[in-house]
Amino acid sequence: MTTEQPPSPATSTNKVGDIQVQVRFRTRQQQHAVTDTAILVPARLRRYGLSEIINHLLGRTATDTESDETTLKPIPFNFLIDGKFLQTSLKTYLDNHGLSTENIVELEYVEATLPPSPAAAFEHDEWISSVRGHSSGLVLTGCFDTLGRVWDRSGVCKAVLKGHSGPIKSVSWIPESSIAERYRFVTGGQDAKVFGWEYDAEGNKSRILYECVGHTGSVEGVACSPDGKELATVSWDGCVLLWNTDPNDVEEAEDDNGGESRKRRKLKSDQGADSSVIPLKRAQKRLTGHVGPISCVTFAPTNSAMLVTGGWDHTVRAWDVEQSTNTVTRNCEKVVLGMDYSGENGLIVTGHSDGVLRLWDLRAQEGQTVKLHLSSHTNWVSSVRWSSTNSYTFVSGSYDSTIKVWDIRSTTPMYTLAGGDKTKEQKVFGVDWVGEYIFSGGEDALLRSFAAKV
Repeated sequence: MTTEQPPSPATSTNKVGDIQVQVRFRTRQQQHAVTDTAILVPARLRRYGLSEIINHLLGRTATDTESDETTLKPIPFNFLIDGKFLQTSLKTYLDNHGLSTENIVELEYVEATLPPSPAAAFEHDEWISSVRGHSSGLVLTGCFDTLGRVWDRSGVCKAVLKGHSGPIKSVSWIPESSIAERYRFVTGGQDAKVFGWEYDAEGNKSRILYECVGHTGSVEGVACSPDGKELATVSWDGCVLLWNTDPNDVEEAEDDNGGESRKRRKLKSDQGADSSVIPLKRAQKRLTGHVGPISCVTFAPTNSAMLVTGGWDHTVRAWDVEQSTNTVTRNCEKVVLGMDYSGENGLIVTGHSDGVLRLWDLRAQEGQTVKLHLSSHTNWVSSVRWSSTNSYTFVSGSYDSTIKVWDIRSTTPMYTLAGGDKTKEQKVFGVDWVGEYIFSGGEDALLRSFAAKV
């Protein structure tokens, strides 16, 4: 194998006695591809110096002060070894892994991304507990003032959702339900109630479609199946309840506690129109297994028959919805507060009361399911969400007032964003990531959005 040394600023200033190492560069981004011939570079180089070499080979050497528009400006790159980002010098990496500088080092490089930038902040009257964005540009929030809200990206509150008598703890859009500018979603509250809603964007009206009756404790999590046909709810009462989302499959009957007929229950709409009867739904299935409150729930993104939950009993559990069975139970050291399931890589990320994020592969054998522990937050991790466009990245929100963007090829966060005033210890309760936008809400009562092209 022949080697060559590129005429790069990074190598032309080598110090006498510099240790050198052979590297072979490769990339999956073909627009940035360079020679795959091994070349000699100083072993002291880190990401920046290696990025200089790639830019030199690409002919990207212009600076902001150069007037020649035909000369391309440099692009920052990140480098991976064995699927992990290089975060030290080449020499340190080789020493830490017991490798010789005589080896040819295979380096994969990818274009680095800019940090997410604040896009907007929309004020609420109280703490925001849960946030969910929609591909249409709408954003759904649940609040401690008992109200839900539908926002557009320009900051206009399109609808105020009145129905709960306690703080709303969780919200979720119903997939595959948007027809002719009509959007359906669900909210769960500390009042043990779950409501199904419809928002008519054309008429700018919202209404309650039904109330789900069955929980006896605060509803901490709601999730809809990928096909939009089923709803799963989890509660402080330790139960997982399953419902169908068909607004026509309802009844008007007494509640589960033998109270007065709920068919007489009336509620004024958020427009102050005539009051109307709220139809009821009863759970189709009840899944039991958790010992204590359940904090979070998610469906497998590509399988409506698989459900995953996490709770205060320090377990992550997978369920077969069709058979109503707990198929997998995995234990961990701390309370599970938030979770999300990636359909792209099959991994589940969970946030915990020890500030640690854990990545799980429930397909692995017992004892091998926690693939990665990620530590950076200094308080409870309340919410997590995978990027909808990148299978490597996710966002986390914490009681430490921060939002962190992670890439699972690194053990440290890519970026840390402000989710509240850290001097006031304002907690972040909910995060979401839809397309190029990250959303968050928490104790500062602001719905924050960040432009994130990761």
